[in-house]
Amino acid sequence: MESDGNTVIEARDGAKVPKKAGNREGSIDLLVTDMVMPGMSGQELTERLLQNRPELRVLYMSGYSERAATDSARGDASMRLLAKPFSRWALLRVVHEILKQS
Repeated sequence: MESDGNTVIEARDGAKVPKKAGNREGSIDLLVTDMVMPGMSGQELTERLLQNRPELRVLYMSGYSERAATDSARGDASMRLLAKPFSRWALLRVVHEILKQS
């Protein structure tokens, strides 16, 4: 699937992502994940994917307080938080900002 020029690998729950990511050849530039989701938390998913893709950048989405979500990222510059609710344009802006960082 493609969205705004980016190839998107979509999964309905966190437990399916590691297999889909493992089947993907090449790099994955950005993981966009909710902090809370079925099958696996966003933090657990990130930890699993970082084992094989240490260069992975992460955008967490959360309806929880920004402080609680930010604490989970532990100040890592490769991880950002987008608080819900947000617009499509806000999401795209943050994604582009993250992808510009190299």
